[in-house]
Amino acid sequence: MRGTWPLILILFALIGLPAIFLPMSVWASVMLSGLTLAALFFLVASGLSLIFGLMDVINFAHGTLFMLGAYIGWTVYQNPRLLLNVAPLFLALGAGIGFGRVTAGALSVPRAISGFGLVGFGALAFWNHNLGKLVAFGSTVPGGAIPTPLAQEPLGLVFARMAAMGLAGLCGGWRMGGTRSEDRYRSWGMSAGLLLLGILMLSGRELIERWILESPGDLRFLLAVLAGTLAGGALGAWMEATLIRPLYARPIYQVLLTLGLSYVGVELVRVVWGPGNYTPLPRPSLFAMPCLASSIGEWLSQGCASLNVLGRPFPTYRLLIIGVGVAMWAGIGLLLRWTRIGIAVRAAVEDREMVEALGIPVRRLFTGVFAMGSALAALGGVVATPFLGLSPAMGLEFLLQAFIAVIIGGMGHYGGAAMGAFLVGLARAFGDYLVTVGIALPGMAEAIHFSPAIARASTVLIMAAILLLRPSGLFGQKTG
Repeated sequence: MRGTWPLILILFALIGLPAIFLPMSVWASVMLSGLTLAALFFLVASGLSLIFGLMDVINFAHGTLFMLGAYIGWTVYQNPRLLLNVAPLFLALGAGIGFGRVTAGALSVPRAISGFGLVGFGALAFWNHNLGKLVAFGSTVPGGAIPTPLAQEPLGLVFARMAAMGLAGLCGGWRMGGTRSEDRYRSWGMSAGLLLLGILMLSGRELIERWILESPGDLRFLLAVLAGTLAGGALGAWMEATLIRPLYARPIYQVLLTLGLSYVGVELVRVVWGPGNYTPLPRPSLFAMPCLASSIGEWLSQGCASLNVLGRPFPTYRLLIIGVGVAMWAGIGLLLRWTRIGIAVRAAVEDREMVEALGIPVRRLFTGVFAMGSALAALGGVVATPFLGLSPAMGLEFLLQAFIAVIIGGMGHYGGAAMGAFLVGLARAFGDYLVTVGIALPGMAEAIHFSPAIARASTVLIMAAILLLRPSGLFGQKTG
């Protein structure tokens, strides 16, 4: 089997050698920490691998989707008024794009006029819009919290901004060109649904905010996960349909575009939420009580924040992250192997022209896969928030580790992405341990401590070692 011996050697280096030199309790704790990181890396790497395997697109904006999922989930949980006042504007933009594309063939608006309208109406929608008041929700904000009635603009003004965004989207749709005749009714329905959702969200913003903030913490967490994941999937679908689809034949432009989107995403987060970091989200009740459980049953009955693992406490919330990663790995794997959609995806990876000849809408399949990969990244961002908190730089860090995982496993190989994430997570966990605790070798009075750069370099060293043995990755196909 391809990659067997390199994989065995790396696994022995990451699992066997630490088991020899470390106490069993320490080894188990570091292994679980590595699995936690591996689960988060996999949620990003799996989407990268699926998108590259089907579309040959290297999405450098994938880490931005991870970050945006985290911020949107945090906003739903802690500060829903920000989302309720801003999301309708972008829903109107999406509706306008849909309406514009449907009517583009009949109206034939000159591109110069549509471009001017896109920029002009978009600027008008955010003219003199003070997002800082909406962000100033918690007491930790400089200057203190601003009550919602004072932070929100009058409903009529927000509806006017929404109309301007809709007109900007309409001009953008005209500029993009018309849709195919068989897609027109679907475009009408989706655009009308987006517009209606935006109107309802804005009209009931105070009731919705009150309901969310008064709901139990577990329900708010589920809403945050759902909102962040759906937003990531929707944003990914929009990126593929409007920005990446015209560039399939120009890979250099794809790289430049996705790199640009990654920087735009970071700056957008800094403009909306501020440049500072945010504290982690409160954990669900099953992982929140300040107690140390001696068994899994005690943890489940009391909701302890830590579990005794061979004499060392381990945060129980990390077990949820591991569970989410394993569930997504199994679920996507079953989807790809046993469903008609998955069979079509795997067939399109091998021979796109043949799949198109069979009448399968490959373009729609591309959009769905891109949306699914983006949703997985956003899901990873939301579930990581109670563990890591929020930072504008978090997307870049996870993007780098996810790329290393994909390269280790083999570009475009879903199972390889999972194995790569597993190896990267273990390498990073043991690297962090060597930095913070060090390792005591026989005959030495003091433990050896390593530079913090070792923890970051550990994953790159693993990648380099594997590529020396398998230049195409553990499970990658040789080319040329």
